[in-house]
Amino acid sequence: MNVPANKLTLSRILIILVSSFVIVFLIPPLKGGLVAERTDLAAIVLFALITAFLVQTAAARRQHLFSTVFLELNKLRRIYHLSKNLAAASSRFRSWFTELHGLLYAYMSEFSGRNLNQYKQTNAAFRKVSYHIYTLPNLESIKEQSLFNDLLETTSVVAESRQKIKELIDSRLSAYSWCLVLIMLAGFVMTVILSMTGTLAGHLVAGVDIAVALLIVDLLWELDSMDSELKNWAKRYVDNVGKLELGSRRD
Repeated sequence: MNVPANKLTLSRILIILVSSFVIVFLIPPLKGGLVAERTDLAAIVLFALITAFLVQTAAARRQHLFSTVFLELNKLRRIYHLSKNLAAASSRFRSWFTELHGLLYAYMSEFSGRNLNQYKQTNAAFRKVSYHIYTLPNLESIKEQSLFNDLLETTSVVAESRQKIKELIDSRLSAYSWCLVLIMLAGFVMTVILSMTGTLAGHLVAGVDIAVALLIVDLLWELDSMDSELKNWAKRYVDNVGKLELGSRRD
């Protein structure tokens, strides 16, 4: 999954670990034998199975999102290189290429200071890029036609990638799913505390169980929200502006 660690996530992990053991040592074990030892095993199994499925689903969505972003960035660079080759083939395309270069620059600069949750706000900038591509002057050679066909196909891939990115960003776990996760977590913690023995080992085992459950839910939140990554991935668009500027200076 390769989820990045930063100060916020590490601090959250530390708080979870400390609070889990503080809770079990502050709460006295249940007396009177009303609850048998290790009655939390069924809750552990059910909670583990459900959260493992949700974590796998969130991880697959995250991987698909970032691979699609990578595909879009790759195809945006290809649009630049194809249009550059058209401009090199004939002086008729140079002003068209200069304007397209500026529109690509403007589109990727739209991500400056944003994260991928604001991806839809770049719709207008990309629309200008795609519309301008269709204003290419008349083609006069087989080479020009071939380059333009490739350019149209690449632009289509970018448009499809953008639609997929927007769908993936919007396909987080629902509020209903998160309510169920939190209810199951509360039930799990309750069963662990009720089945906790009065020994030091019993407290430690209960603390570990609760910490593991909380860490799994925290991992699920991180994979579902991608809070620590969305800004860095948006920055990749801005970083590609530098590559286009370098390419322009080499023209």
